[in-house]
Formats: sequence, C-alpha cells, structure tokens
Amino acid sequence: MPSLDPPNHPLAAILRDAFTSQLEAGEVDLVLSEHDTTFEIQADEWTLRLEGWPMTAAFIALDEEPPSLPERQAVLDAALDAPHLAGVRRANLLLHNAIAAALEASGDQLSILLAQAIASPDAAGEIGEDD
Repeated sequence: MPSLDPPNHPLAAILRDAFTSQLEAGEVDLVLSEHDTTFEIQADEWTLRLEGWPMTAAFIALDEEPPSLPERQAVLDAALDAPHLAGVRRANLLLHNAIAAALEASGDQLSILLAQAIASPDAAGEIGEDD
C-alpha cells in the first residue's frame, strides 16, 4: 500500500528539500510506492515516478495525455507551472542530473521533453522552448 509518510530515505530527503514549499502548501504529495525505493511526486495533473537507489528509472505521467507530441508538450507546459518545474530542476541538481538521465533513458517522448527542460541549467522558459 502506498504511503504519504515516506521514511528517512536519502531520495525522500532530497525530494522533500526540492519540493518544500509545494509540499507545505499541499500542491504536491511525496508518496512511497509499494517498493522501498520507488517514490512519486504527485500533483493534480501529473505524477513523476522515480525508481531505485541509485536511480534506475523515471517517467512523467499526465492525468490526461493527448495523442500527438505537440499537444502533449502543451499540456506538460501547462501542468508543470514554474514552481513545480523549479522543484524538479532542484531535485535533478541535487541528484547530479540522475533524474534527467533516467527520464531520457525511459524512451518515453513526454519524459524526454521533461529531461531536456530540467537538464539545461539556463532553461527558464516553458518545457518545449528552445535554449
């Protein structure tokens, strides 16, 4: 059964640090899934799943995922507002680019878009915006 009270795991600590304000405001939840090293950041419109320690897999899921890539990109841009995207970027930085690498390795187009957005240190615009 998933838990909303993650243990004192290093990944949980990093995610709590990266998403402090969103967690305190109730905008996201940090959920430990059925496996001791699978964590999810859950928001109203998206879920970021991170597996393994060290991280072995990651993907982003939207509650409503349109069929075309441009539509998915637009929905992803709208779903991950600036504070949420900043939290993912901070977690990625604290994990030395492990989230971006795992998202990229997933092969999922939506996850790759997010990987490109968070891996770029100067990416300040929308997820699909060119640097």
